[in-house]
Amino acid sequence: RLRALACVAAPPAAFGRREAPRRDPASFRLFASGSGDPGESADDDGPRDYLAELSWLPPLDPTKEIEEIDPEASPQTMVLPLFPLGSTAYLPHSDHVLNIFEPRYRQMYSDILFNGSRRFAVPVSNPETGRLATVAPVFYLEDLKEVSEQTDDAVKYVCSHKVIGRVRINRTLNDKVWRDRTTYLKAVVEPLEDGDDDEDLSTRERALTDRFTSIIENQTKLQEPVRFTENLKETLSAARGEDGLWRMAGLWQSLTQNRLAAKESELSDEIQKLLRQYLESQGQDMRSKVTVQFDSLPAEIRAEFTRLQQQYREESAAMVKATIYPFVLLVQCDTHAERLSVFGEMLEEEEKRLQAKVALQSLFSGGMGGADAKGLDEPPTEA
Repeated sequence: RLRALACVAAPPAAFGRREAPRRDPASFRLFASGSGDPGESADDDGPRDYLAELSWLPPLDPTKEIEEIDPEASPQTMVLPLFPLGSTAYLPHSDHVLNIFEPRYRQMYSDILFNGSRRFAVPVSNPETGRLATVAPVFYLEDLKEVSEQTDDAVKYVCSHKVIGRVRINRTLNDKVWRDRTTYLKAVVEPLEDGDDDEDLSTRERALTDRFTSIIENQTKLQEPVRFTENLKETLSAARGEDGLWRMAGLWQSLTQNRLAAKESELSDEIQKLLRQYLESQGQDMRSKVTVQFDSLPAEIRAEFTRLQQQYREESAAMVKATIYPFVLLVQCDTHAERLSVFGEMLEEEEKRLQAKVALQSLFSGGMGGADAKGLDEPPTEA
């Protein structure tokens, strides 16, 4: 059903449900803006295909015999539960809350509490093949609340976690349970640490930080509808550790997620406008609640709803990928140096977009340049 009260909601099929990590919500801001901003076209060569660069495990084989690992006989072998969470990228040092309802994961939480490990790996899955990524973040359970009574057992636990590291998955042990859902997956893993901890990369780190700072300044000058706040500039660092590059990556992930949310809001606004116009044409008093069955709408209205939803799916496809796979690649990187390079290319796409936008603004204003675009900084090159 569709409801209207001054504004009307989109039909239930308008959006998919996404679980996404959020960091520092005060670090960026959503500003009202009209659609059709110049400078949105991609580079002629197209954006980098981060998904194609990821490494994946072999497909799970339900016919494979379950492999048991005796921790006393193999004390050096690390086994962790796997909790694949679809298409969400989780970064080290980030915090996340999960609602646990599936029986197999209820059992997993009971087990990690009983054995004291409180750890499990969360690999992303390939959207085309379903294969799991070979590198995964490790969640550490910090707090668990039993909520089955409050939710009539629809949700068993509400769990708070911190991502404490990364592991490389060597092999899965019990593939057949993935299909029958009798319990959770387990895998042999090894901790993944950067291989260049002793290398001095301070020059590259400063250059990357300067580029991020320049982007914040340019977003402000161009009055970007979704942009970082200016006070963030003094807190940036691309160094190793929790407050360095991983934090910058988390901020960038939040930016991409909020741009996608803004695109969803545009669709909702268009649908609200369409339905409002129809209801007003029927003499409906918009000051009161209105419930409308979607199937009862005229064919041309339903067709326009469908067109708007299809347009959103096409325009948002690349945006959805941008919230996931570049960040999964950051998690996969074996060295800090490689991660600096990947993140630098992620920034380069934004730098090009901003430069194209200011160039078009200058062209539209007769070559004189606009107030917002004046003094746009050239992006510094990374050493």
